[in-house]
Formats: sequence, C-alpha cells, structure tokens
Amino acid sequence: MREMNKQHWAEAYIGRSYVEGAHDCADFVVAVLREHFGRTLALPAHAATLKERDAQIAAFKGVYAVRTTAPRDGDGVLMAAAARRRSLGHHIGIWCAVVGEPYVLHCLKGVGSILHPLRDLDRRALVLEGVYRWI
Repeated sequence: MREMNKQHWAEAYIGRSYVEGAHDCADFVVAVLREHFGRTLALPAHAATLKERDAQIAAFKGVYAVRTTAPRDGDGVLMAAAARRRSLGHHIGIWCAVVGEPYVLHCLKGVGSILHPLRDLDRRALVLEGVYRWI
C-alpha cells in the first residue's frame, strides 16, 4: 500500500487492537478522526445490546453524518454484516483512497485494525451500506 514510495497515512493505524466495550470499530473511528483529522466526534455511549446498537446507528445517521456520493479520505464507511455474520449488525470504518483505489480502514473483533480494498468487503462477510460525510 505505497503511494509513490511514501507511506499512506492510514498505515500508521494498522494493527491496533479491538477491545470489546472499550475500543471497538466506533471507538477506532473516533480515534482516527481525532488523531489524524483533528476532528472531535462524541458518539453516544455504547448500547447494551446489538439490536439497540443497530437502532442507535439508524437514528443517528443524519445527526452525525450525511450520505455522500463523492467520498474522500476520512468519510465514514457504514457496513452491514452479511452471510454467517448477519447477527453482528452494523460496522463502521474510514474511507481512504490509496493510489486512486477506495479502501476502508476499520477495526474488527478478533482481527484488530486493518486496511483493505472496499471491493473486498465480501471477504470479511460485510456489505457496504453507504459512505457518509461527517457533519
């Protein structure tokens, strides 16, 4: 993932741990936005159940971000779990353009933070729900 022999900014975030209830995908996004983009995003407290969390995500889409058809680095990538992982609900990451190709930087349970091409979401049993620009 080199861009003209320079490290892409997202590479600095690869390998961070996923910690249930303390550093999940949403916490990871908040940290990247703060550390790299200088943006403070105060998301609501974690919901108690998966069903409540998905309802929370649906309710706050227009509060924190709006759908965009012209994504740029730092936009939110909202994904839904697919196939055998459908019971996991929604997942969020950060849009990155690496040598002109769309990538998603995100933090998965059991994996940690990774950067991979958006076109390969199905390999992680994920489906793109949309890309959102932070308000």
